[in-house]
Amino acid sequence: MARAQAQRRKTSRTRARRSASSAEDLMFFPKLRRKAKWVFLFLAIAFALGFVAFGVGTGVGGTSIGDVLRQIFAGNSSGSADLDSLRKTAQENPKDAAAQLAYANGLQTAGQSTLAVAVLTKYTTANPKDVNALRQLAALWGSVATKARADAQAAAVVAAQASATQTPAPSDSPFLQQVTGNKIADVITTDANNRASAANLRAQSAYREAAKVYEQLTLLTPDDPSVFLQLGVASQSAADYPSAIAAYRQFLALAPDDASAPLVKQELKILEAQQKASSSLLPSG
Repeated sequence: MARAQAQRRKTSRTRARRSASSAEDLMFFPKLRRKAKWVFLFLAIAFALGFVAFGVGTGVGGTSIGDVLRQIFAGNSSGSADLDSLRKTAQENPKDAAAQLAYANGLQTAGQSTLAVAVLTKYTTANPKDVNALRQLAALWGSVATKARADAQAAAVVAAQASATQTPAPSDSPFLQQVTGNKIADVITTDANNRASAANLRAQSAYREAAKVYEQLTLLTPDDPSVFLQLGVASQSAADYPSAIAAYRQFLALAPDDASAPLVKQELKILEAQQKASSSLLPSG
């Protein structure tokens, strides 16, 4: 009798332990979900930062950390040796136009347009009547502006794509709404829009610098219609419409039968109409 009671007590304790173990097992999943919340949040933030910092999927070259690292580790090449030679020659012959132009060409070929501009700016400041150097400097500024405008367009595409692919957050989970939703897409869109705005400002600034150089060239070559045409384009791109109008008019006066004349006349009419409309909106007196 006593043995049977002891056996029943033992069986009861075993069942109690199993029940407690099952309860603990069931409690594990809520604990895991609570802990995993921060894991998922960390992964989401890390993905967003990695997407922006390394330019994943953006298609925008030269703007990511990954691109910079690749350029650093790919630095030792024959091209760098040639560039060193050109730099040495230019430094030893600061008044030699050929040496300065060659060095600037080498820098531009190496993708260092900003340095190329600096080299030619320094040279043309000391030699303000060197027409060939001024032409190349103006063309370099145009190249910088074109690159900046391309960067702006590419960044705008990324922003549009990120906005278009935003997915609604699950409505049945506050946690998933917090972690997913549109957080990553918002980060990408904001970053891309900021890069587009900055690139547009760089482009406009470069066009203004190009226009300044073309203005110098008009004084040195007042009978060259191509210089006035280029001045008009640079001024218009820099949003300096009065200067663009004046340059286009002078181009037409010098080359009324040029193949570009019909297009220039059309553009001139548009600019003149815009200027007239703007002046009519200004308060009088």
